[in-house]
Amino acid sequence: MSPMGKIHESETAKGPRALAQPGQLGGKFGRRHDLDALRAIAMLLGICLHAMAAYSGMPWVVMDNHQNETLEKATSFIHGFRMQLFFLVSGFFTAMLSARYGALGMIRNRAARILLPFLICLLTLIPLIMVVNVLAVTANASHPQDPLFRAIQQDDAECVMGLLEKGSPSLLEETEKRLRMTPLTWAVICESEPMTSLLLERGANPMAVSRSGENPLTLASMLGRLGLLKLLVEKGGDPFQATSTGNNPWKAAHQNPDETRTVVWLARGKTPEDMAALEQGRVAVVGYLDRLFRSRGITPDPPRATAAPEATKEVENLPGWMQGYFAWLASDQMVVNIGVLGINLLQENLLDHLWFLWFLWWLCLIHAGLGWIGRFASLGTARENIGLYPGLVVALALTWALQFFMNLDYYPRTLNFPVGPDYSSGLIPKPHVILYYAVFFFFGSWYFRLGDHACRLGRLWWCALPVAACGAFPLLFVTVGDRFTNPLLQTLFTWLMVVGAIGLAHRFFTIESRWFRYLADSSYWLYLMHFPLVVFVQWQLFYLPLPALVKAALVLAVAVPVLLGSYELLVRHTVVGRLLNGKNPVRNQDSNLTDMPLIKQGHRMV
Repeated sequence: MSPMGKIHESETAKGPRALAQPGQLGGKFGRRHDLDALRAIAMLLGICLHAMAAYSGMPWVVMDNHQNETLEKATSFIHGFRMQLFFLVSGFFTAMLSARYGALGMIRNRAARILLPFLICLLTLIPLIMVVNVLAVTANASHPQDPLFRAIQQDDAECVMGLLEKGSPSLLEETEKRLRMTPLTWAVICESEPMTSLLLERGANPMAVSRSGENPLTLASMLGRLGLLKLLVEKGGDPFQATSTGNNPWKAAHQNPDETRTVVWLARGKTPEDMAALEQGRVAVVGYLDRLFRSRGITPDPPRATAAPEATKEVENLPGWMQGYFAWLASDQMVVNIGVLGINLLQENLLDHLWFLWFLWWLCLIHAGLGWIGRFASLGTARENIGLYPGLVVALALTWALQFFMNLDYYPRTLNFPVGPDYSSGLIPKPHVILYYAVFFFFGSWYFRLGDHACRLGRLWWCALPVAACGAFPLLFVTVGDRFTNPLLQTLFTWLMVVGAIGLAHRFFTIESRWFRYLADSSYWLYLMHFPLVVFVQWQLFYLPLPALVKAALVLAVAVPVLLGSYELLVRHTVVGRLLNGKNPVRNQDSNLTDMPLIKQGHRMV
């Protein structure tokens, strides 16, 4: 985000206040210290969220064995409003830029402050993140911390038997923390027939499903292990039953080799050693399954390795046009082949945490386009106390409508959250996700034009925040699965938090603070650079037997000072600082994300 400004009404203005038009506001922009504070807080909340992710139970690069339910709720809470607030403020200052410099001037500023840093980070930071992620996942996956899983990996039958004898009867169904695999699923992914047989003899469930939607039968088929598959079928496994993601042994035996490598690497920290032998094994598996199908009078579907999978039950209950949309998202229509790799531009995590810069750039272009054709600037006039609340109702309705598209487990399984919008870090934004953030962005732009200097929008912050945190948020987990009530509650929670945060900041942070000024200037750098450092620290703490809360605190205690030190020593007074924050990072009005270039007010720079 960025340093922010405040509009001052003309002393001679009389009557209803018109929506601001480009060029009308001249130099009448002052500092918005409350929004400066919001920017810094939003960025720091993002770092906190990622620091807690390894200990929250959510899918993450490093998934620690020490988890904490409080951290799980905290990550959901933050994700439910943080970036929505950020995009609203971004829209506010995009409109301010357009009003002062016109659409072209705004685009020039956004190109310098958003697009250029994004492209530089895409070429430098993203490769670093990829290296750290690979090293962390490899170390994390290849060293299971649970004694039973470690014994299975080592084919130590005596140790496995001893642990099962001493443990509770439910030990066979207890999952490890990373991929939610049962001991039997882990034995299959380790390709150990002795361990698989031992666990089945002890009563392990051959149909238990892991976090990724796989069960032991689909994994055995994917790995081309006919012996394992037969063993599982003999002990009650159903080769005809599909998992929650629509996968089954027949489809798994025809899975794309790249996907197989990824699944095995995420689970074990290494890829299959002999892909040729794996493919030969799959041929045998296909023959075995074909005979099973035909023995029941079933003709199996022709293998289509890249075809879109069947819709999940959640998607099947949606209207036909929504099913078509999710089928398109899950298809291979956006796959680009580079050498032997197929990259899905919609689904692949190509941008990591930089996705928000990419979204912002596109929204700024759309904002400029609307300004150029005169549609956005001709919305009419409105008084603060007349136009504000109807506009808020429209924004609530649009948010609610788009929330219906969120939190659905369509295949391929993506990183979705129980609270808030879906994740979209592909080179092509998922339409329902960017439209969701566009609601907040353009509400912020429209809100700027209303000139709400008294912050009527957030005047009930003292009521909105407790209702959101103590009322709406707990109900989100009670109404999971209710596709009507839950999206409504999510919408109310998000907007109550956003509006409440704006009001709280206006109440307490309207006076400039040197501390917040420094934090606001440094927050862009901190957020851009934090990801590889946070993952690295989580990786190093993985082996320590410490509680999850302690580990999360240690991640922040290490990462934040290092990032602040790097900003002070390497960025603040260098060309990098000028790129991110403008010419003077101490008193500059130029933004890193959501502000505008230096604006003269009289003879003083503000």
